Amino acid sequence: MNAILGQTLAVLTAACFATVSTVWSYVGKRIGSNSVTHIRLWLSVLPMIVVHYLFTGYLFPHFIDSTALVLFLISGVFGFAVADLFIFRSLILIGVRETLVILTLSPIFGALISWFALDETLTYLQILGILVTVGGVMWVIYEEGQNRRKANKVEKFGIPFALAGALAQALANILSKGGLVLDVHPISGTYLRLMAGLLSVALFSILRKSFIDDFRKMRHVKLTALLFAAAMIGPIAGVIISLYALTMAPVGIVTALIQVSPILLLPFDHFVLKKKITGKVVAGTFVAIGGAAILFLY
Repeated sequence: MNAILGQTLAVLTAACFATVSTVWSYVGKRIGSNSVTHIRLWLSVLPMIVVHYLFTGYLFPHFIDSTALVLFLISGVFGFAVADLFIFRSLILIGVRETLVILTLSPIFGALISWFALDETLTYLQILGILVTVGGVMWVIYEEGQNRRKANKVEKFGIPFALAGALAQALANILSKGGLVLDVHPISGTYLRLMAGLLSVALFSILRKSFIDDFRKMRHVKLTALLFAAAMIGPIAGVIISLYALTMAPVGIVTALIQVSPILLLPFDHFVLKKKITGKVVAGTFVAIGGAAILFLY
């Protein structure tokens, strides 16, 4: 039962990330991907403190095991800083769908790393489910990207950035899992990760000499409001839900289900953006759903 609940939470996380990926791309094209990575973390701090107090009764994490503290802080550097700096840039260079398809490699990285680091095992059916889910998502994104590739609109740096983001994301999940098994509240884990990510990105912006300029961009009220809303859905709600999912199901399975984000964007494309959805895209969607069903059943 816990495994099924964890997988359900992973799908809900995917919905959160599908929403925010569109926002990050939209805002990033207007103020820059690095600025988005930086500003949205500052916008997340106060809400994170409030959420932590509501869930734990404390304004700040307390009585955290030193090992867990280190794991969460490093996880925050990889998840909220390294991964997002690469991913946000890739969203702008090659687009939301192309970036998300590459990020489906994250469960592969996660499963391999967890096999070595956490001694987790996956059954053959679970491995099949992961591969089918990833394959279905990649099929859908491939078909959607055909027109762009025919128009020769391919950015050579976008793919390696997305790959680096996928690897950093997998490492962050593994480290978070290690911290959670030491009996740390998922909200406290998210709090620590967020603060570590914020400090890392702030330092990065100082080194780039863009710290003040990033804050000047917050004068764009509409864009700042969008960033704030996305920060609530992604770094707060999405990450908290994903941490709960990681406590209930293996890293590889949770990460695989989180990668179905591009599938969840199809209704938005069809009904809101009025894009034509081909039969191949629909077929790929069913393949991805079939893979997810294997994970739920086994």
